[in-house]
Amino acid sequence: MDGNRKTEIKKLTTEYMHRQEEMEEKRSRRMKGLKRRLSVFGAFMLLFVIVVSVTLYQQHSAIQESERENQLLQEELEDLQAEGSSLEEEIELLHDPEYIAELARRDFFLSKPGETLFQLPRSQMNDD
Repeated sequence: MDGNRKTEIKKLTTEYMHRQEEMEEKRSRRMKGLKRRLSVFGAFMLLFVIVVSVTLYQQHSAIQESERENQLLQEELEDLQAEGSSLEEEIELLHDPEYIAELARRDFFLSKPGETLFQLPRSQMNDD
């Protein structure tokens, strides 16, 4: 018999219950507000991290490019310094009259009085 009978439970509408429901509603609203604030804060933090990451990547790329350019310019400077030192040696040699005479004989086929020059074919000169 007890199985067929419906049990009805009445809610007590007391002032205590009313305050508890209001407090639960306030807590629920606060939690919703907290979740919203945290979501907005999280979105701003994510945006900040993305912007900082992109900026750091661009700066890193620019630094690498500058280092590559610096390396190339350093190599070019070394080449130019080597060329400059060889030109300085050439200048020193050009102050020597014997070197000038040798250049004149080799490049312009000039000879000293009483001297005979013989020109060999280039193929024989390269074999030496």
